[in-house]
Amino acid sequence: MVQISNLDSPLLIEAVRIWTGWGNSIMPYRDDKRLINRFGDDLAAKLLPLIKSLEEDFYSSDAQFTATNLQEMERLASEQFKRMHPTISDEIVKAYAWCYTFDFR
Repeated sequence: MVQISNLDSPLLIEAVRIWTGWGNSIMPYRDDKRLINRFGDDLAAKLLPLIKSLEEDFYSSDAQFTATNLQEMERLASEQFKRMHPTISDEIVKAYAWCYTFDFR
């Protein structure tokens, strides 16, 4: 099994996409149940704390207060997040950026 501590693992990328709805929904829709349905209770129980912790780290950005537009907000928040997690997958960054810019538009 893929290590979930690997921040660019295909498993974690898929889990973040499923949980946020990125790529499948018109707006962010964080859904623990979708993750449980896809991966089962045991694996979802391991993935969810990591996914939510990463989201919290992304949302610690001050870009919502300093950016002049959504594109700058996305760029600043993504850069700040990547400094915290240099090995994170770009796909995961994009999923959280989508949520962040939607929430603070």
